[in-house]
Amino acid sequence: MKKVFYLFVIGFISYSCVSSKKLDAVQEKLSDCNKVTAEQAQALSDAQVRISNLQNDSTAMQKKMASVIADTVKQSKEFHQNRLALEALQNQYKQLNDQIGKSQSESEIKALLADLQRSQEKLQVREDALVKAEKDLQTSTLALSEKEKKVQSLSKKISDQDSLMKALRWKVANALKGYVGNGLEVVNKNGKVYVSMDEKLLFKSGSWDVDEKGAAALDKISKLLAENKDIHVVIEGHTDDVPFNGKGNVQDNWDLSTKRSTSIVRILLNNKEIAPARVTASGRAEFVPVDEAKTKEARQKNRRTEIILSPNMDELMKAIGSGN
Repeated sequence: MKKVFYLFVIGFISYSCVSSKKLDAVQEKLSDCNKVTAEQAQALSDAQVRISNLQNDSTAMQKKMASVIADTVKQSKEFHQNRLALEALQNQYKQLNDQIGKSQSESEIKALLADLQRSQEKLQVREDALVKAEKDLQTSTLALSEKEKKVQSLSKKISDQDSLMKALRWKVANALKGYVGNGLEVVNKNGKVYVSMDEKLLFKSGSWDVDEKGAAALDKISKLLAENKDIHVVIEGHTDDVPFNGKGNVQDNWDLSTKRSTSIVRILLNNKEIAPARVTASGRAEFVPVDEAKTKEARQKNRRTEIILSPNMDELMKAIGSGN
């Protein structure tokens, strides 16, 4: 009897262990799903902001085009009216010529000649106005066509850059898949790619020396930057709001955040295919927090480094400038 009882207990414990492992596996999958859902929600929010900005730009362009079209319609009406007036004066001129040919009286001829002179002067004024209206109409039509071409070109450039940054975000996330969710996040925001790295992934407390694991992640990022030569890079160091009280060459959080961003820049520039002019080091201290709560968890989130990747905006700025 005791033997049976022991067998039952052993079986129950084994079953409990297996169930516990299955539960842990399910919870881990649920956690992964929650992370993916959060990333997708953020991506959707960023896309909605981008769409809203593009819609605002499109509305402004449409208003300008509507104004040009209204001017064109007005000038077209004036052109038509001038054409009718010119035809009327030409008919009057012909009638006066006919009357002169039929008149016998000298006084009648003089009166008709005076009327003819006045008609000729009016006719010249109308012809000049007609020529001007025709030129204005051609100019407005050409300007409208150019505006439409520039709007289409600008929309394509914006769309191409948006696609470029989405593709770059995927490449970065894929290259750093071993780090994403473990102190590192990659998101699209405001047309840029943000790689946010927790302090624990890069530095020890109060230090600006990048540790081995962080250096390995930065090496992967540098290879992507070398392949995408039109991407500009800003390194932003962030601290929490606790005043720095360390010793040595660091004075405060401003100093610490700047030293950390500079350390990362130096590691990236070990790759000689990255032009230094593409990279900017920036220290933000505690003044751009992601969580303003005064808790341990919030401060840990705020102690981070952000690598911000943005497209070369020169061509887009030229396109916008030439559209004014």
